[in-house]
Amino acid sequence: MKRSGPNNKRKEKIDHILKKATEAFSQKGYDGVSADDIATAAGMSKRSMYYYMGDKDTLYRAVVEEIESGAKVALKKTMKQSDALTPHERLYKYIHAIAQIVKNNEIHSVIVRELLSNNTFLPQCSIEESIGLICKFIDETIEEGVKEKVFIKANPMVSGIMIRSVFVYWRIVACHINKDSKYYGQYVAKYGTEISDALVDDVYQMFVRILSEPNPSVEPKMKPKIRSKNRFRYRLIKVRKDAA
Repeated sequence: MKRSGPNNKRKEKIDHILKKATEAFSQKGYDGVSADDIATAAGMSKRSMYYYMGDKDTLYRAVVEEIESGAKVALKKTMKQSDALTPHERLYKYIHAIAQIVKNNEIHSVIVRELLSNNTFLPQCSIEESIGLICKFIDETIEEGVKEKVFIKANPMVSGIMIRSVFVYWRIVACHINKDSKYYGQYVAKYGTEISDALVDDVYQMFVRILSEPNPSVEPKMKPKIRSKNRFRYRLIKVRKDAA
């Protein structure tokens, strides 16, 4: 029978604290949670929690890094399994992987709250590595598609963030929209409040259209000139004065 040594017990304690801290930060954000709250949720004194994890700032960074680490492992696994796939298959597998990361992870509740509070406590190196992986995979997929003449060139960072944002935002807002609501209730009824395969399929189809070759017979529309409202108002006042 294998005995659990002191190192295993310490790891169990740290994992338990991280789990409770993740739940707390996901629900209330950094400012809405105190070290006492987390210690109480973990069933220990604040002093004991500090012994294992350090202060609240250190714990928060550990939570974000732990979550990002899990997301990076999942994404690397997807990248490794995609070498022999076609560009379209790679794109679908990538979108599906991002959807599952969002679906199975609390990272987005924590990260979105952090982004809205000016990134005060966001570990920069961890986020940069995560974004780097996202961009690398989508960049390689688009480049392969360009070589095979099935995709057009596109900004990999914009594309990667767009895909991730769809699922992040869906997870945050869909649960607050009633299926019977006249405002997009039909889509919630179709996809559900969770991230579903139907949603993944539609996101994939949308990006295939975005990355497909445009119709050469259709001239692209020029960016419209926006007339200054103040200038228009000045001209209108001048006409009225002349008329008077």
